[in-house]
Amino acid sequence: MRLLFLTLLLASTAVAEPGAILVDGRVLNKAVLVSGTRDTITFSHAGQVVPIPTTSVVSITLEELLVVPTPRPYNLYLRNGDRLAGMVRGHKDTVFVDGKGVEALRIPLAEVKAVRFGRLLGALQAKYDEVFAKELKRGRDVVIIQRETKPYPQPARVLGISSNTLRVLVGDKERELELHKVFGFIHATDPPDALAGGLRARLHLKDGGRITLPMDRIDKTTIGAGEGSVSRSLVWRIEFLGGHIAHLSDFDPIEIKETALFGKAPRWRRDAMVHGGPLRIDGHTYARGIGVQAYSRLEFVLGGRWSSFFVRCGIDDVAGAEGEATFRILLDGKIVKEIRRRRGEETAVVTLPVKGADRLVLEVDPGDSYISDFCDWADARVFNAPVQDQPRKGE
Repeated sequence: MRLLFLTLLLASTAVAEPGAILVDGRVLNKAVLVSGTRDTITFSHAGQVVPIPTTSVVSITLEELLVVPTPRPYNLYLRNGDRLAGMVRGHKDTVFVDGKGVEALRIPLAEVKAVRFGRLLGALQAKYDEVFAKELKRGRDVVIIQRETKPYPQPARVLGISSNTLRVLVGDKERELELHKVFGFIHATDPPDALAGGLRARLHLKDGGRITLPMDRIDKTTIGAGEGSVSRSLVWRIEFLGGHIAHLSDFDPIEIKETALFGKAPRWRRDAMVHGGPLRIDGHTYARGIGVQAYSRLEFVLGGRWSSFFVRCGIDDVAGAEGEATFRILLDGKIVKEIRRRRGEETAVVTLPVKGADRLVLEVDPGDSYISDFCDWADARVFNAPVQDQPRKGE
């Protein structure tokens, strides 16, 4: 591990160029991903080979995206928000996805939110797409059947899928539907526990799609999961999830208190500043975190299962010059950190031990003006990994 810390560059910014972010806030800038397994990720950095435990990595940027991806007509939607374009086939309680750069990805049917099969012609496609989008937003169990030129949404729950049929539950009766007569289905279920499951890699695709896999391997050309794979050329960023790490924006607070000017407080937001748009502090943009407006108090349950907490906090760049607030972190009712920040000041970087703690509170008190106290808890995450050193001010 000595080689690792000789080559790491401490930074208070998120990686915008190829490199890696570690759980305790360290950044390995300009590192090139060489290979990876469920145990170790290997980088080439400054002429040296740098191995890092996979559970110490938050995310890897393969290349910087200079253009915002134009969304494709995705036909597979998962319960965790992932989406992918490809040919979907099935076997019992599993779907398989194939497409350009995607081969035999295996996804449990329980994780699938919606599937759209095939393509239709011209105006007919638009008509069916409209019904599919409406049902997807409505969020009920439904199968969209093709009846000549008219889509027919049939309330039904999908139980299984094969190459030729869809097994569904209509009322209290099971039926078999011929797959060539089905345009798509919506599989409405409660979202899974954000903390469930082992180590998984969330692949952010250049076309705007996203897919989360139980990653087994990374080589020069592919990222593999079992017998399936995704071409590295499709991916611009890899984010690691699992029992070793959790982003606070994936939690639901058990208690929320929000008060602003005239008593009208905007609601806190996940992975965005409080009025929408990216989290941005002192010129740096962050993909994950929580946006609030002072006064704000969010209480989360940790349940004693985490060892460390990391966050970058400050006033969002869209705030007015008068933006100012006090950021306060409490563990089990005790204040453990308090930081005052004004707009334009550098991001405050905090790493705290939380071993055994049951409750975490993020609280923000306003400055002299409520109007521009737009506050960001960027990169807020809990994790189970040793914290070697505290990032130092100005690095």
